[in-house]
Amino acid sequence: MPTHLKRCTKCMNYTISEANCKNCNSPVENVYPPRFSLQDKYQDYRMEHFRKKMHEKFPDLKKK
Repeated sequence: MPTHLKRCTKCMNYTISEANCKNCNSPVENVYPPRFSLQDKYQDYRMEHFRKKMHEKFPDLKKK
């Protein structure tokens, strides 16, 4: 079974651990971006998530 590289969400260290970072015990996320496709079924969900993150980070932005 192949093991993929992951990055800690808190300390930004790289690990091969499946669940949590070995240094700070925070959750890890996948490092690699998803494959690009012109027939993207999940674009709406991804853009909604991106907008929420941007508004959390920058609350001054106007919503369209």
